[in-house]
Amino acid sequence: MRFGFPQIVNLFGVCLLICILQLARLTLFSHEYKTQLSAREMNQDLYVLLKEVKLHSAFAALDEHRVNIIENKLEPFLYRVDGPIDTQDFYAEIIQLLVTLDDPGLSITSPTKPLPVLPFTLRPLSDTWLALDKEGVPIDPEHPFITHIDGIPLTRWELLSQSFISAPLKHSISERVHWLSQIALLRRSMGMANQNEVILSLSDNMDSSVQLPLPLIESRAAYQTSVFDKEISKHAVNTGQSSQYIEITNLSHYDNNKALKAELETGIKQAVTIIDISHAAERSDQLFQFIARNYADPEPNNHAASHLIALGQYRRSPHFKSDFLRPLGFIPYSEFNFFEQVEFAQTSQSIPDAKEKPFGLWYGRRTPIAQGSKQAETENNNLLGVIIGPQCRRECEWLAYYAKSLSRVTLIGEKTTGDIGRHYGFTLPNSGISVQLTASLTYDMQGQLLSSVGITPDIPLPINEELELQGLISLITTEFRQPNLYAETARNKKVNARELVIPISIRK
Repeated sequence: MRFGFPQIVNLFGVCLLICILQLARLTLFSHEYKTQLSAREMNQDLYVLLKEVKLHSAFAALDEHRVNIIENKLEPFLYRVDGPIDTQDFYAEIIQLLVTLDDPGLSITSPTKPLPVLPFTLRPLSDTWLALDKEGVPIDPEHPFITHIDGIPLTRWELLSQSFISAPLKHSISERVHWLSQIALLRRSMGMANQNEVILSLSDNMDSSVQLPLPLIESRAAYQTSVFDKEISKHAVNTGQSSQYIEITNLSHYDNNKALKAELETGIKQAVTIIDISHAAERSDQLFQFIARNYADPEPNNHAASHLIALGQYRRSPHFKSDFLRPLGFIPYSEFNFFEQVEFAQTSQSIPDAKEKPFGLWYGRRTPIAQGSKQAETENNNLLGVIIGPQCRRECEWLAYYAKSLSRVTLIGEKTTGDIGRHYGFTLPNSGISVQLTASLTYDMQGQLLSSVGITPDIPLPINEELELQGLISLITTEFRQPNLYAETARNKKVNARELVIPISIRK
């Protein structure tokens, strides 16, 4: 075979094409990041981190002191690290730096394999903690209380875990349980060596204690999926009144789920219906509209009645368009009617803390009734309970915020986070750590900040405990059916939740 110049050129072209394809594959499909970072790589990532926070974080723009705190924390961190650093250690430092923003929408994800967690379920009980197995039973019934982990008092572990929780979530039981379970991450922060097991010290809260070695397990879902057990329908039958429990984990399912719609339509006819949205995700306003049609209070005979529910601003940035908040249901001033524009202007001018320079124009969001839903005209005193929690965010939290204002709706569970803004995400170039920040702020129609405040339930209950449905329904019914209390509740929205007693059942 003759091997001349054309063949050499063709061979060279084939080799070049192979190299280009390989480079494209590595560029487009490779998600492998370094497990060790040099000092230079770490500094590059920190530079990108600070730059993105200053440019896009709404909470950093609201209070510039938060960025100063982050910068002040960097100096001692860089002083401690004088060589290569493990990516997981860097990930822990990033979390502790960014919680300073007090951003409820903050999400930090490492591309490396998740670190192991405690092999049991934690549950707070007064000033102590229980160690439970997957069935909710103490792993040692005679010594149910945890006193030490790896020989270190549990109080010290809990104090350390608080450094991974932002201010809006520090009192959330679910968040406390989640971060206290991240034993491998806490060990790294404490400077302890990695081990595949944990030494658990248990006590009966008197004079007897035992030590129990347990192997760590792979990272699991941080939150329980339901607050009720599998036999909930049987419990509902035993309440002696018509009631229904419906769990919704995806708000967008309402649009095309005929079975869910049928359940909700049946629930309207029940004396008490409980909808669990404590873990609801995705965005859809159909459930919002359903509650507005069937449980909203009668509107006053006043054409100037407010249909505005909140105002919002986004962090001005070259990456954001003027319609940045429209996907959240916010529209500009020009699209409201005359009466809404008057209230819009009055509210926006009464907010002194909203700095005009780093933020864009004001936008407003209407209530669902103003968006065309038709409120039921029939007299209906049936009650609705809505279970909420820290994982009820964005559209789910808007639903909770609106439901809070309705006299026949009772919120149950844990306080939400206030994560109702538009998010912005980026990835650090060397470590591959993904960060998501809140890029907008929201205010109520009294000019008070809603972002990061959260919705407080009328009946506060830890959502990671098994609730007794019969007691819960009886409580809701009793409080709303008492003579003269219904009218009082309609005016003041709810009785003081601290005065209520809820029976909680822990499976024995």
